[in-house]
Amino acid sequence: MQKFLKKMSYPGSPHYTKTLFLVVLTGALWVYSLCSTDVEGADPNGRARARDIGIEIGTIPTGTHNAITDVAGVKVGHVTLNEGDSIRTGVTAILPSDDIWTARLFGAAHVIHGNGEATGIARINQAGWIESPILLTNTLSVGAVHDGVVRYIVKRYPDNNIVLPIVAECYDGGLNDISGLHVTAQHAIEAIENATDGPVTEGSVGGGTGMRCYGFKAGIGTASRVLSEERGGWTVGVLVNSNGGRRSQLRIDGIPVGKEITGSPPKLGRDGSFIIVIATDAPLTHRQLKQLAMRATHGLARTGTPSTDGSGEFVIAFSTANIFPSRTETGTFQIQMLVNGRLNSLFQAVIEATEEAIVNSMTMATTTTGRNDRTMYAIPLAELQKVMKAHGH
Repeated sequence: MQKFLKKMSYPGSPHYTKTLFLVVLTGALWVYSLCSTDVEGADPNGRARARDIGIEIGTIPTGTHNAITDVAGVKVGHVTLNEGDSIRTGVTAILPSDDIWTARLFGAAHVIHGNGEATGIARINQAGWIESPILLTNTLSVGAVHDGVVRYIVKRYPDNNIVLPIVAECYDGGLNDISGLHVTAQHAIEAIENATDGPVTEGSVGGGTGMRCYGFKAGIGTASRVLSEERGGWTVGVLVNSNGGRRSQLRIDGIPVGKEITGSPPKLGRDGSFIIVIATDAPLTHRQLKQLAMRATHGLARTGTPSTDGSGEFVIAFSTANIFPSRTETGTFQIQMLVNGRLNSLFQAVIEATEEAIVNSMTMATTTTGRNDRTMYAIPLAELQKVMKAHGH
């Protein structure tokens, strides 16, 4: 560099200042390129999705938004309650279609471990369809959210009075004043009305506002996979509310991240739960969707949790391909059904998207302080990148 300066100019020459400025600027940009990461992304809180920091789970391509909303017709809405020093909760609504109230879709539910609650799943598995949006909230607010869905239906569809709402919960009492019962029926209605397609807000939002996962702040996460045309071209989308696992168990793409990130160790607490919602446009029946829902277990297990006795994990899956009409002249209707031999690629898609959605729920969540001045720290993205790179990722 000194030879370069000497050759180009000398102190006091008219070109010296300009040359020195360019060299300093170039050096600064070079240092910045080495030290900076993609962790800032486009999020104002400096968080990023897994793929934005170089973590690519699996081999199947993602959809446009890498979200459950990549399945056409599916929408997601949140109501986030982040108030004062102890209210950290909310509601998330997943709408399978705009007319789910009157046009049912094939659906299925699977219980990995049942230490929790998800209303309506007995009806799903008995009838083989879903006829309600899927709402996520905290443990003590299931009743209020259920009431909100009913009120929404009764107001807009007064003749449709036999729908059983689907409401699933995770416990957020570590950060949230859960006994204050801050979620109301109106919040559930607003979450439904807020639902949109396109990108999905992740992390400490909606039903995930007060959640934690593997000893880090977590919440809502989503991901999608799109099969090649040779394998059907179908889309699979997954949305999770992550709220379980212990720090030492965490693995990301097979790497023991939880054992290598030692900062801000969490205090021991209850095990918590995961709620997993799967959407696809593949023409699957109830039986096939049940198989798809069971494969989410594999994606969850890849992140490390053994699903302990203190946890509750529920999976709800639906297909947008076939619509159940309310009535037909003949009392029958025709459906499309994928041949079983083509399910394997969909199984792989669910496994990959479930794992990535859980990772996104952590990398997009923000450090949060809540009830009793408790703080749950977000997973440090720069350190996470360092650990992944050290293992050749």
